[in-house]
Amino acid sequence: MANKSFATTTLRYAYLHGFASSPLATKGVQLRQWFQDELNISLDLPDLNIPSFRKQCLSKMVDHVEKNIIESNSIWFLIGSSFGGLVSTLITQRQPKLIHSLLLLAPAFNPIQRWTSKVNIEQWKNNGFMNHFNPMTQCDEPIDYEFFHDLQTYASYPIVTTCPITIIHGLHDDVVPIETSREYMQKLRLLNKYSILMIEVDDDHHLRKKETLDIIKKMILDYHK
Repeated sequence: MANKSFATTTLRYAYLHGFASSPLATKGVQLRQWFQDELNISLDLPDLNIPSFRKQCLSKMVDHVEKNIIESNSIWFLIGSSFGGLVSTLITQRQPKLIHSLLLLAPAFNPIQRWTSKVNIEQWKNNGFMNHFNPMTQCDEPIDYEFFHDLQTYASYPIVTTCPITIIHGLHDDVVPIETSREYMQKLRLLNKYSILMIEVDDDHHLRKKETLDIIKKMILDYHK
């Protein structure tokens, strides 16, 4: 399949963390250290809890990262974990000329279905907020209903047709079922002329096994060449 080429050689990397996570989460920190040690380049770790844990929503996340990408005068390789994977595809749809490639780790597509199956949406709406565990503070904190309301304005599977995409998803993922990524790949195969690949690994949603991390690093190296 086709490879994407750019007039500029300035390539930067960013890791977009998952929902109710942070730039200081284990995988992002480990990858940043590996980027520095092995590639001698920096890995950006933007905070997606924009403007705060309570007030976060998908639109604000996408706007925040998109603004930074535009102002960077660079092209970008985005590594999106879970909800960060969803954010990555939406940014790519908006700024296709600035995104070199996507590496999506258990991307959280079709989020409405999962939220409605796990959360009392009517109660959330009536209360105006719900409590959710914040790993940064190690306690439950409110998240406004605006998060879910905003989420409903987006497609369940944002299709990207303008760059190579690799998905790595665990067979034992009980947060975002692997069938979600399989369905996304079926859609991509019909529309994306660039290289697309899905790797299914013996892991859970966190993708922290050494074997999985080795695969993630190999894919980054393949793109970096």
